[in-house]
Amino acid sequence: MDIDDLDELLNLFNRVVKNLYDFTAPADKQIERLKGFAIADEVASDFSDISMMYVKILFENEWITGEQYQDFLEIDKKLDEMSDNKNLWDEDALENAEEWKECRKMGLKLLESLGY
Repeated sequence: MDIDDLDELLNLFNRVVKNLYDFTAPADKQIERLKGFAIADEVASDFSDISMMYVKILFENEWITGEQYQDFLEIDKKLDEMSDNKNLWDEDALENAEEWKECRKMGLKLLESLGY
């Protein structure tokens, strides 16, 4: 899917960056922001279901590099692998599990590569 509209691409890019900020936020901020939801599920879903759709479009339109695209894919893959472990999907795990800490670290690396 190619998008020719510069404003639309900029909008998608900004949404991805906002989602990355939310994804890499400390667990207590994520819990506060998503109170009333299955928080870990929401954090992962926002990344995998929303950001990844936009990231593909941004990559196809050369708004992100191949390396950045691969970094997004790596985080998505990690989240997918984590889905097999039910113990990683509660608030305690979101705060304390090494897997979530690694996801945040990977996300922060991506934000830095995007200039943030």
